[in-house]
Amino acid sequence: MLRNGEGPYLVVSEVPADREPRVQVALKVADAEGFSPDPVVEVVAPFEDTHYGTKEMTVRDPDGRLWSLQAPGKG
Repeated sequence: MLRNGEGPYLVVSEVPADREPRVQVALKVADAEGFSPDPVVEVVAPFEDTHYGTKEMTVRDPDGRLWSLQAPGKG
């Protein structure tokens, strides 16, 4: 993981040979509990705790694109 303070960071990980490498952008959300997406945004997966200390949510925009949202984990 490459990180610059509280700003953007990059995680590089191995990809199994049978999977295609990909890039995923995660948009930062200040508070998972207080976040409410616009009604035109479909929640694909609600906020869930990750093994690396954050909460992540997946949403689909009206054009069908998937977006990952990341909020601080508890404590």
